[in-house]
Amino acid sequence: MASANYTLKYMLAVFILSPLFAAAHSAHDPVKEIHKKDQTIATRQSEFDQLQYSGQKIENLQDQITAMESKILMIRNLMASDYPHIKEKMSKYSFDYIKSVEESLAQLKNTLQQTDTLLNQ
Repeated sequence: MASANYTLKYMLAVFILSPLFAAAHSAHDPVKEIHKKDQTIATRQSEFDQLQYSGQKIENLQDQITAMESKILMIRNLMASDYPHIKEKMSKYSFDYIKSVEESLAQLKNTLQQTDTLLNQ
């Protein structure tokens, strides 16, 4: 009987405390994180032409690709959590998902053109 009471109290504590942890976790702003990735990508793309060595350019491209992958995953996860509110006017974040995905694809195109330039040197 004491064991059952202990188990019941433990389960109750878990159910009561779980929302607190979830609320604390959801405090970060995914849109800010996406904008940080945009800034990282823009910085790396603007630095590319000033780099002198192939190794530096390859590392720069790897950084760009990693940031783009992360950004696209964040956008996908945000869209999934906000579903079916894909349109900006309906989003709880006032964020245009489709526009951001299009920008990501344009950034990827630029990175691939830079990769082509590097490989053709």
